[in-house]
Amino acid sequence: MAEIYIRCAEIIDAANLVVLKQQVWVATYAEEGIRAEFSDYLLATFTLENEKALLENPLKKTLVAEQNGHLIGCAVMAFDEECPIPATGHNPELAVLYVLEHFTGMGYGKTLLDKALQIIKESGLDAVWLTVYHKNNRAIKFYRKHGFTDIGQAFFEMQGNQYENRVLINRFRKSE
Repeated sequence: MAEIYIRCAEIIDAANLVVLKQQVWVATYAEEGIRAEFSDYLLATFTLENEKALLENPLKKTLVAEQNGHLIGCAVMAFDEECPIPATGHNPELAVLYVLEHFTGMGYGKTLLDKALQIIKESGLDAVWLTVYHKNNRAIKFYRKHGFTDIGQAFFEMQGNQYENRVLINRFRKSE
């Protein structure tokens, strides 16, 4: 694994983050190709304006992973989101953990995840949750390998269509 540098994202990273998120989203969810609802969602969601607002929100924290000065991944922790499964406590969501396809399977996702978990633990919280598309077996396997357990389902809605997601949680041990 080539060395990567992980740091907090800055406004100057916004355009690169938009492109990275669009690329990873398409590679993950457009398994059968692109259709209007996907394009509409991407163009409305992953915008420069939205990304800058996210980076300026004190309840969201974005990490970027760089290799040789090039952005290859990101993680977004949302400290203001409520888990769709009751009785999980007020813990943050790992809203995004994206690594460009070319760099998957090389340990970069684990490095980003470890840094995000470290930040959450240092905040005094005892767990983190996330949602993952139920057909994204690679991601589900990755999260399970790193201490997440499946606690239920939630649905992502896009233009009247519902897509099943699994809700996973990682509860930190007291000694961590």
